Amino acid sequence: MIKNLSPSRASQFKTCPKQFKFANVDKLKEPTNEVQAKGTTVHQALEDLFDLPKEDRNIEKLHNLFREAWTKVRGTDEHHNLFSSVEEEREWGVDGLKLLNNYMTIEDPTSFDPIERERWVRGSIEDLNLRGILDRMDRNEKGELIIVDYKSGKAPMAKYKEPRFFALKLYALLIKEELGEMPAELKLIYLKNSTIHTLKIKEEDLIESKKEILEIWENIKKAYENDDFPAIKNTLCDWCYYKPICPVFNDNPPDTEELRMINESISDLEEEIEKTKLDINPQERDVILIDDVIYTGRTLRASIEAVVHTGRPRLISLLCLIDRGHRELPISPKFIGKNIPTNEEEYVSVFLKELDDVDKVEVK
Repeated sequence: MIKNLSPSRASQFKTCPKQFKFANVDKLKEPTNEVQAKGTTVHQALEDLFDLPKEDRNIEKLHNLFREAWTKVRGTDEHHNLFSSVEEEREWGVDGLKLLNNYMTIEDPTSFDPIERERWVRGSIEDLNLRGILDRMDRNEKGELIIVDYKSGKAPMAKYKEPRFFALKLYALLIKEELGEMPAELKLIYLKNSTIHTLKIKEEDLIESKKEILEIWENIKKAYENDDFPAIKNTLCDWCYYKPICPVFNDNPPDTEELRMINESISDLEEEIEKTKLDINPQERDVILIDDVIYTGRTLRASIEAVVHTGRPRLISLLCLIDRGHRELPISPKFIGKNIPTNEEEYVSVFLKELDDVDKVEVK
């Protein structure tokens, strides 16, 4: 049973309890995709924008913040294999910059300073622990609180806009409990089509939201108790990561317990891989790998994989003191101290004066 509920988890359960189960009960982690990575990077750039003096909050600086935010994470595990080519990554980046261009057409960041950014909100409602992160909180000309959320997608038609405020209503409820002040307005900024939707809120709105989230929480507890998480077919199914294992689309869906165990094994393997990471980030650097003797090439291949797993270097070069031949992999050093022909049965030892009191090479 989960201990905390976020607005996104609650929305997930409302949309499809089976998807909620896959993600939160079976722990089948959905990998980061290009859309999520773009949203996260755009959010980070917009957050960092307000660290700058007002006079520096321009489109050029905002673009640079996007590039900096992406550079920091692009070599991490969850973002490592997002793109199959440099061109694909470049197109993704151009699209992210377009979203930021759109932002600058609908808000003037030089005209105000947010009072909060990326703020954790948490609180208890009866036996429910509710928590989440709101993007931004402002005050208007009257000094009233405004809760703001960025969306990298398109705004819905006006008649469908109110359900999209579900999370912000819950944030408003928690802010009121924490600060003793009722937010006056909720604002959703849709970057894809440069649209802002706002909603004035009243006390009765928060009462209704409280009632709704407690009803969802009761349904979640019943689902856990009865192990009953039905799949609900909806318009979002085609974009659902779990569609290949969903019983709605499969007559014989796989055993999720077995999938969970496989997932745990992968996590254990990732922890082992984590131990091989370097102390420095090789992202966009020129890296030179040094070995005393190159033989089959397998050791250097493992070294290259460890470097690339930590970050994506601009260039990797190999330097070897002795090349004895007998390569089993297509690996060739750029810098070689000496080529020494050997038999496969022979053993090559390199001695260095700094370590062994003598500089010499022995072949036995």
